[in-house]
Amino acid sequence: MRPWQSRWDMVFHDRIEDSLDAQRAHAFDVAVVDITMPVMSGLELIRALGAIDAATLSIILTGATDIATAAAAINETNVFRFYTKPCAAEVLANGIEQALAEKLARAEQQSSTAGAAFSLATLNRLPTGVIVVDVEPKVVFTNKLGAEFLAKKDGLSIGPAGIVRTNQQKDTAELHRLVRLAVDAGDSGKPHALSVEREDSDRPLSVVVASLPAEDGGARVAVLLVSAPEVQPSPSVEMVARLFDLTDAEARLAVALSKGERLEDAAETLGITLSSARTYLKRVFSKTDVDRQAELVRLILAAPVLLDLGGGAQRR
Repeated sequence: MRPWQSRWDMVFHDRIEDSLDAQRAHAFDVAVVDITMPVMSGLELIRALGAIDAATLSIILTGATDIATAAAAINETNVFRFYTKPCAAEVLANGIEQALAEKLARAEQQSSTAGAAFSLATLNRLPTGVIVVDVEPKVVFTNKLGAEFLAKKDGLSIGPAGIVRTNQQKDTAELHRLVRLAVDAGDSGKPHALSVEREDSDRPLSVVVASLPAEDGGARVAVLLVSAPEVQPSPSVEMVARLFDLTDAEARLAVALSKGERLEDAAETLGITLSSARTYLKRVFSKTDVDRQAELVRLILAAPVLLDLGGGAQRR
């Protein structure tokens, strides 16, 4: 018997109605659900369990082809985590232990619920794909953008065994080597960078591989931070105006320049004369305390930006 088997009261159901009846009789702390099932999907079952008792946390087991759906479900349902199949018993057991600990923490202090929700919501607003992998490297977690990168299969994808791979064999070999380095180095490891070629774009994906602290009792993992030029949002005109105390016209010019437009082109886009654009730029320099256009662009691009989950993100 494995240690965790003596600590849990486990029940197994192969019929949907049996699991719902059991939930009504005595709500589960944690439910482990396959995303693909007869009668109703795993996500539908999780919603049904949540309708009976919203405190039940769920863990989804998913195939590689369903990973984007599973990642999106984290925001829509009370899903604590998802794992790709096949999932080692020790990995799943560790996830269940963490879910139970989270359930206890939520019961003891309501604020911890908000903290966990805020952490995940923040990850999903980042303009960077976050993909956590083990040493194989098999995906154990992604944020929303990370799941989208994998689902597109343009540069990065998931193989039949849940292993992250690239479009090119040489890139895959290098990615796997960097993951092993990160996992072996642990907390002391330094990040490594990799440029991953894509078939649908002349610009590659930028991937940074870094180590992550091992969770209590869990295996060491690494994180892949993935970015693509076309999905990097620009600061909005309103944000730039507020951050640097600019007028609307000045902020529009600053944002246009941060996107790489020449001053002449920006003036034409904004419908102003080149002379007016130069006047605005001098005012912007004064208010932002910079002397060169390159400094201004660097300052604007350093402004914090989040993705719009509603799909209205402003792209560079």
